[in-house]
Amino acid sequence: MSERLADTDEEQRRLAVMSLRRRPFPEVMELLFRAMGDDSWRVRKEAVGVVLQAQPLQAEELEALIALLRSADNAGLRNSAVESLERIGVPAVEQLCAHLGDSDHDLRKFVIDILGNIRCATCLPLLVQALDDEDMNVRVAAAENLGKIGDVRALPHLLKVLDGGEVWLKFTVLDALSSIGTAVPLAKLEPLLQEGLLRRATYDCLGVLGDRRCLPLLLEGLHDKAKNAREAATVALMRQRSRLNLQEQEELVDRQLRALAGSATAKKLIDSLHGEEPVMISALAQLCGIMGDERAALPLVRVARADRLRSVCLEALRRIGEPVMPLLLEHFPFAIAAERAVIVHLIAETGRPGSEDLLFAALEDEGAEVRCCAAVALGRLAPQGAAARVARLLEDEDGQVCEGALDGLQHLAARDAEGVGAICSELLRSRDARKRRDAAIVLGALGDGERLALLVKDEDASVRRAAVASLARVDRPQALGALTLSLSDEEPEVRIAAAQALAEKGGHEVLAPLCLALADEDPWVQTAALKGLTVVGDAEALPGVTALLEQAQGPVLIAALSTLAALGGAQALGPVRQALYHNDEEVVEAAIGILAAHGSEWIAEHGQALLEHPHWMVRRSFVRALAQLQGADSVAVLDQALARESDPLVKGEIVELLDRLR
Repeated sequence: MSERLADTDEEQRRLAVMSLRRRPFPEVMELLFRAMGDDSWRVRKEAVGVVLQAQPLQAEELEALIALLRSADNAGLRNSAVESLERIGVPAVEQLCAHLGDSDHDLRKFVIDILGNIRCATCLPLLVQALDDEDMNVRVAAAENLGKIGDVRALPHLLKVLDGGEVWLKFTVLDALSSIGTAVPLAKLEPLLQEGLLRRATYDCLGVLGDRRCLPLLLEGLHDKAKNAREAATVALMRQRSRLNLQEQEELVDRQLRALAGSATAKKLIDSLHGEEPVMISALAQLCGIMGDERAALPLVRVARADRLRSVCLEALRRIGEPVMPLLLEHFPFAIAAERAVIVHLIAETGRPGSEDLLFAALEDEGAEVRCCAAVALGRLAPQGAAARVARLLEDEDGQVCEGALDGLQHLAARDAEGVGAICSELLRSRDARKRRDAAIVLGALGDGERLALLVKDEDASVRRAAVASLARVDRPQALGALTLSLSDEEPEVRIAAAQALAEKGGHEVLAPLCLALADEDPWVQTAALKGLTVVGDAEALPGVTALLEQAQGPVLIAALSTLAALGGAQALGPVRQALYHNDEEVVEAAIGILAAHGSEWIAEHGQALLEHPHWMVRRSFVRALAQLQGADSVAVLDQALARESDPLVKGEIVELLDRLR
C-alpha cells in the first residue's frame, strides 16, 4: 500500500486511498494522513472523505489529526486537517479547546478558526480569553470568530477591546460587532471615527447597529476625504434612513442631502457611481436621487444598464425630475440600447412634450427594449398618428415588443378610440388567431362589449379566453350574459377566465353563475369560482359552498374552507375545525391558517393533536400559529414540543420562536 501511495500516477494514488475505506481506521491512519498531504487535491479530498467515514474517532485519533495542524511545511496537509476537523464538528470541540493554551501560536490560531467555523458557543469563554493572547494573529482570529459564532455574550468583551490601542484588532472587532448585530452604545463607536483607518469599518458598524442618533455622524461622513469612508457612510446612511418613517426621512436626512446639490461633495459622491459593488452603487444612486443634483443624470443612466440596478436608478432619475431630461435627450444619439430604453421610459413617465419625433424614430430602433419602451411611451403621450405606427409592432419578432405595442394601444384607446377601433377591425378579419387575440385585448380598453361578445364564440380558445378577460372591464348589458355563457365553454382555461372575470365585475348578479360553476367537472374551475365568491363576499353563496365541502378534495377543499370562513365568519368554522383531522396534510395546514385568522379559541381543544401530528409540516405550521396567537404565553408548550420533536427543521423553527419570545 505504501508503494501504491507513492505511485507517480495520481489516479493510482487516489484508488489506493479508496481501498483504505474497507480497513480499520487505526490500522490505516498513518497512510491516510500521508495521503492528506499529497500533491494532488483529488487524492487529498479522497483521504479526507475516508477520515470522515471513520467517525466517531477515538480521542487519540482526534489528537493525531489535530497534530497535523503543526505541518507548517505542507499547506495541503494542514488544510486537509482543518477541513476534516471542521466537518467532524462538535465531537472535536473538547479536544480542540484543550489546545488553546498550546505554545505554538500558529496552532492556536488554526484551532480558533476551526472552532469559529464549527460555530459552537460552548467554547465562547475560551475565545474571549484569546482576545488577550500574546500573539496578535491569535487575538485577531479570536475577534473574527466570536463574530462568526454571533453570541451576544461576547459583546462586552469585544467592546472592551475597542478601548485598546491596536488598530487592526479594533478593525476586526468592528466587523465582528456587525456580524453579531446587537445594538452598541454610540459612545463606544463615535471616538473611533477619529482614527482614519477605522472610519470605513465604523460607518459599516453604524449602518448595522446604530440608531437615528448616529445620523449626524453619517451625514458628516459624506464629506470624508477618504473615498471608501464616504461610500461606507453613504451605505450606512441609506440603511438607517430606510428605518425611518416618511416625515423623519424628510426632516432628519433628505433636507440635509438636498442642501448638498451642486457642491463638491455631491460631485465626489456622483463620481463614485462608477464603482462596481452593487450594494454601494444602489445606495449611492438612491442618495443622488434625494440630492436632486442633475449632474448625476448620465452616471445614473450608465448604471441603469445593469438590470438589477435599473429600478433604483429610474427612481433616482424620477426624483431629480425635469432637469435631467435635456441632458438625457442630448445623450440619446450616443447612448447604447439599454441607456436609450431608460431615456425613453423616462420620457413616457414625464410626458415631456416635443419628444414625439424621437419616440417615433425609437419604434424602429435596433434594440428590442427601446422599441418596447417607445410603444408604451407613445401610448401614454398619444401624439397624432401614434396608433397606426404602434400597431405595426404587433408583428415584431420580439415578444416583449409585441406586449409593449398592446400596452400602448390600450392606452391610446382612451385618446384615439376611432383610430384604435379601426386597427381592431383589421385585426379581427385576420385568420391569424394571435391577431384576433390582440384585438380582444384592445377591445376591452375600448369598452366594446358588442364585438367582445362575438369573440367569446371564436374558434380559437386563446381568443375566447382573452375576450372573456376583457369583458370583465366592459360595463355593458351583454357582458354578463356572455361571461355566463363562457362558463360552459369546452376549454377549462376559458371557464376559469370566465369565473375570474365574473368575480372582477362583482355585484349580486354574478352570484348565481359563480355558484353554478361550483358544479364544474374541472377542479381548477371550481377553485376559481370559490375564489370569486370570496371576492364577491355575498353570504347567499354559503349553502352552495357547504354542499361542495362534502365531496371536495385537495385544492378545491382548501379553497372551499377559505371561502366558507370568509363568507360565514366565526359562526361557520365547524367544518374548518373538522379539517384539522383530514388525512391530507396540506388541508390540515390550510385549516390551521384559516382558524388562526379568527382567534385562538380552537387551540385548547385541538393543540395537542396537532403537536403530535405525524407530518412535520403540520407541526411546524401549528407552532408558528401558536407563537403568533399566544406570544410569551406559548413558551411552556413550545418547550415541551421542543423536547419531544424529532424533525430538525421543526426543532429549528421552535428554537427560533423561543429565542424571539423569551
